[in-house]
Amino acid sequence: MRTEAFQLNASGGGDFVNEVIFRDQTLAIIKRTDGYYIETFAKGRTPLYFNALLEQFPYINVTDYSAVVSALKNAPYGPVRFGIGKERIAVDIFDNGLEAKITLNLPPEELSIDNRRNLVIEVLEALKKAGVNFGVTLENLRGELEPGKPILIARGIPPVNGKDSIVKMYEVTEPKPRIIEDGSVNFYDLDLIHQVKAGDWLGERTHPTPGIPGKSVFGTEIKAADGQYLPLRYDRNSVEMVREEGKDVLYSLKTGAVHYVGDTIAVYDVLEIKGDIDFNTGNIDFSGYVTIKGGIEDNFTVKAKKDIEIMGEYGIGAVDTIESTEGSIYIRGGIAGQNRAKIICKKNLYVKYLADVDVICGGSVYVGFYIRNSNIKAKQVIVDSPRGQIVGGLVEADIRVECADIGNRMETRTTIIVHGFNRSEMQSRLEELKNMIDESKKEHINLKLMLDKLKEEDSKTESPLIQRTLQSLRAVQDGIRNLEQERLSIMNYLRTPGEGAVIVKRRIYPKVKIVIQNKTLELSEEAVAPTYTVKEGSIVQI
Repeated sequence: MRTEAFQLNASGGGDFVNEVIFRDQTLAIIKRTDGYYIETFAKGRTPLYFNALLEQFPYINVTDYSAVVSALKNAPYGPVRFGIGKERIAVDIFDNGLEAKITLNLPPEELSIDNRRNLVIEVLEALKKAGVNFGVTLENLRGELEPGKPILIARGIPPVNGKDSIVKMYEVTEPKPRIIEDGSVNFYDLDLIHQVKAGDWLGERTHPTPGIPGKSVFGTEIKAADGQYLPLRYDRNSVEMVREEGKDVLYSLKTGAVHYVGDTIAVYDVLEIKGDIDFNTGNIDFSGYVTIKGGIEDNFTVKAKKDIEIMGEYGIGAVDTIESTEGSIYIRGGIAGQNRAKIICKKNLYVKYLADVDVICGGSVYVGFYIRNSNIKAKQVIVDSPRGQIVGGLVEADIRVECADIGNRMETRTTIIVHGFNRSEMQSRLEELKNMIDESKKEHINLKLMLDKLKEEDSKTESPLIQRTLQSLRAVQDGIRNLEQERLSIMNYLRTPGEGAVIVKRRIYPKVKIVIQNKTLELSEEAVAPTYTVKEGSIVQI
């Protein structure tokens, strides 16, 4: 490489300085006051050659590559400007001021160890000019340095955001019956009513922590976000919040049943009968939950608005009526109804066994062990035991009937009716529910925002407008919960084969009459583990 420096006097003007920084027989690279120029004398060089040549000059920033291509192609040509000079030491800021990097746009000889002292002085001057004055480290300037490669030169202190509060709540799980066999005693256990006493723990929220600010490479403070208070939603009539060290704790104000209205925890009234329902208690008609630790004497009635659970080990007999107008019923010991007992519930029935009883259920009937000589109407009827039986009587369902054995070897007359359902309508309803849930969630968000704004404007939480908004919010929350429950039920129904089915897991016997969608099949011989549904207008076995 040959470098030349000379002055030319532009016609009639001042001095004009050229510095030839490279020249061979084919081309020259010239530095002028306004940038870098290329001049070609003969053809034969390619753009790739020129690219390799530029690696010797890391301080040149190519701004017009087409000028280079034209000069090489049309030689002799030029001089024509193709680039401008880069900053010798470029300082770039990253990560919102937390990091500074330098790029050394210097020829290799200026990056040698022998020139390192001068380089460090120049780097510090460049940092000062860029305003970088905190967290500077020169460690990365030791050893070999490459031109054009970014080098970390300063690092600030990142902010530490505060931690949000953590909320833990009393868990109310969906009821799932389980069969427990302990020697000669069988149980069909279920947690239906979640009962608590006054003063019992219902939930808690830790306090959020403040953020710790950081510092940028400019020495300025970087703010940190404080942790947020997550909402702790509870019914103030039945639950109280107590501020303890580092957390807010929810306690029940009364003995009752834990229940969620949307995401708001509440404790509803529970009537607890420690013994039996008999002449000492009389008939029961209660607006909340009812839990009976014993049994129910014959001819007595228990009615409740919410869930009813009867925990007596030996079950009940010829009662008059057990009815829940809005909830479910759980009878731990089963029913031997003597053709007199009637069970009515809006949601589900969970029972160890059913014998000689009438059941009208708006949801599903889950039976632990057997159904004998009973008349049942429900969405679906499922007998859980792997040795479960349905023998005698009439079982009528909308979706499906599922049991290990139906009928018996004595060929007891048993009738199973499945009315069936319209799958496409149910799928449409599922889509409708999804849209309704989405809309309700949007309304829920808007009501929350409105409530927060009202609380900012009026610190009196008892104001009528705030109370009305709270009531609307809870109503929407409760609506979302009900819609979700319906959605889950429909998803379960849609797993049924066809549009209504009788599912036999072990054996079905003669004298069993199956009616599905008004199509009838009389069993004249045993069948092993069949599933019956309707296809092309006839009951088929699949």
